[in-house]
Amino acid sequence: MEVAANTVVSIRYVMKNGHGEVLEDIMDKPAIEYLHGSGHILPGLEKGLQGLPAGFSRLIKFKIDKNSSETYLIYVKIDGIRAATPDEIESGKPEPKQTDNRCGPGCCC
Repeated sequence: MEVAANTVVSIRYVMKNGHGEVLEDIMDKPAIEYLHGSGHILPGLEKGLQGLPAGFSRLIKFKIDKNSSETYLIYVKIDGIRAATPDEIESGKPEPKQTDNRCGPGCCC
């Protein structure tokens, strides 16, 4: 399966500004999920992921918007891709992951 509209994509990444300063690094943390095509991630990142398969890694260079002068770099790894459910498509976001509640509220283990 490839990243396409109405797929739920799990990613981990390192984001840097144009000067090479790390802005965010979640490579050693649990992957985040988003609904591709919903507009909930940066447009340049979403465009750079389109059509890629699970397990793929890529360095994507983009600007936050077309009027921005600053370039950002994000090294992203696609951990998984699955078809979105009708409820996820309607809400525009993935359903929360189920936990066994052994760790307490907010646990993501």
